[in-house]
Amino acid sequence: MGAPYVAARGGTRVASREAAIEKDVRRLLARELHDRVAQTLTGMLVDVENFKSQPVAWDDVITQLDTIQSSTRQVLTNLRQLLHDLRGEEQLGDNLVGALGSLITRFEAKTHISAVLDIKPGWPEVLTPPASANLYRIVEEALRNVGMHSGAHMVRVVLEPVSDEELGLMVGDDGRGVDTDPARPLGLGTVGMKERALFLGGKLRIESKVGLGTEVRAVFPKVHLIAEEFPTVQTKTG
Repeated sequence: MGAPYVAARGGTRVASREAAIEKDVRRLLARELHDRVAQTLTGMLVDVENFKSQPVAWDDVITQLDTIQSSTRQVLTNLRQLLHDLRGEEQLGDNLVGALGSLITRFEAKTHISAVLDIKPGWPEVLTPPASANLYRIVEEALRNVGMHSGAHMVRVVLEPVSDEELGLMVGDDGRGVDTDPARPLGLGTVGMKERALFLGGKLRIESKVGLGTEVRAVFPKVHLIAEEFPTVQTKTG
């Protein structure tokens, strides 16, 4: 009886691990689809509904169609990148600063909100690909929330060293502020940002006051982000 019992117990452990992996994959897919697809589609629907309620000329129709076309391309790009990621192919690589610069340019063009990328001296020039990808998605989600909910005129994205051992990320706007009551259920986007921060060994919090804007702040152990044997940024950009 001993051998069958051991085999059965081992099979139970394997099944348990497989169930845990499957659960993690479902959570990953839900988070990625929300961040990369659902939010963009929601924004498109809001834009279309707002457009329908306004008196417009033909030039306005063409401009709106261009915006919808651009957003559709972005959704397709995000889906393709998600498929690459699921296959283990990394497209963002370690070029976080360049990717964030492009993201901010698109954000300004779409929302007409002034945006600044500020890289403080001491920020690593090269991060590991997983760190770059997760930091990028955190900023992307934070900017999406600014564009959709804040009523802001300006937003800053700051990457900076916090100490010799820690690196920090901040996305701050001058909008109307949000409800940060801990009793209030978190949206999927906020949950996704917090999960990404935890994946990198960090912590993320949202600070906001009515009428005084919102700041998304995250701090990470440098060892979880930095690629070994690469220098740090010596000059400020943005």
